[in-house]
Amino acid sequence: MPQDHSPTDGSPDDADRRWFLRSVATAAAGGGLASILGDRDLVQPVAASDLASVDPASVQVDATADPDEVFPQSVMSGGPTPTGAIAWTRVAPSAAAGNGFLVLQVATDPEFADVQHSTVIPNGRYAADHDHTVQVDLDGELTPDSFYHYRFVYDGTATRTGRLRTLPEPDASPESLRVAVVSCQDYQNGYYGAHHHVAQEELDYLVHLGDFVYESANGQYTAPGRSVPDDRQLSLPSGRPLAETLDDFRYLYDRYKRDRFLQEALERHTVIAGWDDHEVGNDRYWDAAADAPVLPNKRRGDDPEFAMEVTANGIQAWVEHVPMRVDYDPSAEHLHDQLRLWRRLEFGDLVDLAVTDERLFRDGPPCPGGDVVTCFREDERGRTMLGDEQKQWWKDWTKNSTARWTTWLNEVLTMPLTHGEGWNQVEVLHDAWDGFQHERHQLMRHLRRHGPRNFVTLTGDLHCAMAGIQHGHYGEFGRGDRGPRVGVELLTPAISSTNAADVLTYPTWLDDEDVDDFATAENEHLTFVDWHEHGYAVVEFTRDEARYTAYSVDSTENSEDATRRTLAEYVVPDGEHRLRRKR
Repeated sequence: MPQDHSPTDGSPDDADRRWFLRSVATAAAGGGLASILGDRDLVQPVAASDLASVDPASVQVDATADPDEVFPQSVMSGGPTPTGAIAWTRVAPSAAAGNGFLVLQVATDPEFADVQHSTVIPNGRYAADHDHTVQVDLDGELTPDSFYHYRFVYDGTATRTGRLRTLPEPDASPESLRVAVVSCQDYQNGYYGAHHHVAQEELDYLVHLGDFVYESANGQYTAPGRSVPDDRQLSLPSGRPLAETLDDFRYLYDRYKRDRFLQEALERHTVIAGWDDHEVGNDRYWDAAADAPVLPNKRRGDDPEFAMEVTANGIQAWVEHVPMRVDYDPSAEHLHDQLRLWRRLEFGDLVDLAVTDERLFRDGPPCPGGDVVTCFREDERGRTMLGDEQKQWWKDWTKNSTARWTTWLNEVLTMPLTHGEGWNQVEVLHDAWDGFQHERHQLMRHLRRHGPRNFVTLTGDLHCAMAGIQHGHYGEFGRGDRGPRVGVELLTPAISSTNAADVLTYPTWLDDEDVDDFATAENEHLTFVDWHEHGYAVVEFTRDEARYTAYSVDSTENSEDATRRTLAEYVVPDGEHRLRRKR
């Protein structure tokens, strides 16, 4: 952060305001060759129908056994369908070396008196090649629109009980859908009390918008001047400060998923997951000329072979530890064709939800060195975040969606975050859609022409709570030059990653509300901003409205009693692209 531009005590001027707006945004965000995945044995869920059944009565469970000894990362479920979901666990290497049997049981009750599914998993499915993880795909085995309880049992020791949820049938008409939205959980910058509160929420699903892990072990992305607590210390197998090897990335998931509060949230709610940059490397992008990724924050991050190897390592560990239903084709000749993360989930006729991938295809920053003041390439034609195929898929999805609420799980802020007017207007977030203005204009123009009844975008990455209006276009030289309203965008605070309160020291003439007001005063499409709190959001869709509630949870308390309070609550009425404040 450019300390020489810091304002001093006194009245704010344009330079001060620009510095603050960019600083809080930057502080909040933190921070042949292409076919390499085809050479790897990437873990794929095993179909439950391919496993041998076992009589539930024959499965003995020792109620006194410690589940952490055998299943240190507990359980997780993801990839819901109308007739199933993917159940995940990891067997401790010491236990996996034994001769026990691993069994998955699914029941309608938490006591497992009514077991619906009981199968034996061959030990080759949780071998060291896959970091001893196992994923069982229950698609086709369960009833639509239902909660189930599940557990894995190994040689008499059972995991903690997980709960999963199937989707409604596509032609169903559910009355509501309630999800928690989380992102950005830097293990070294804070504790996960927010996840404990998420676990207590009555939800249908948990949406994770990415940065599930951070690739650092040296506190690189933590608040300046803050030491990493002893119980949050990390040491990568490679000895490097940033993850590079497959063992490094696996180690991060091993440590993160031992956190009891994170486990509670993952046990309680089926996860719909996307990713962002830190699962591999901060601000990563694709260099079309080299046909390889670039990892700006890593040593040799601009070396195509090295960057591809690190990227493949990060992807492999993510796929092993985050169950989701994505397309993987190891026979494809290019990474972009091997792994397809974009996908669609339908919650009857109420919500039509799409997840996009905004990292694997994106071009680099519009100008070198992070320059935003003198950069004029943000709106250059041809720059892409989605890539041509995914962009066309997105357009087809929004055009053809007939659900009451068409909802986009999006990684980075779509709305502009600017300072100044006319020729002095500066976009401060080139890693977000401000750095891809022509493509953003294409998407927003498409919504203006073919937009669905209600369009809601759920976004993470920026480490703040925010709500605002999406427009058909945004004026290049004047904020008043905006197109018609086409949707609303709702941001969730970070679980624990650095935000403005962690990073900035304000002069005496500023308080938190002043800093928040800078953003809304300079950007009239923003209705609400809070740069200073960690926490999560809950979004509930009904026939009449979508309700967004942002919560603050103290990330300095490693306690289930971590203080929680409501930051704001807004309602989006059906058929109206507007936000009405409730509190």
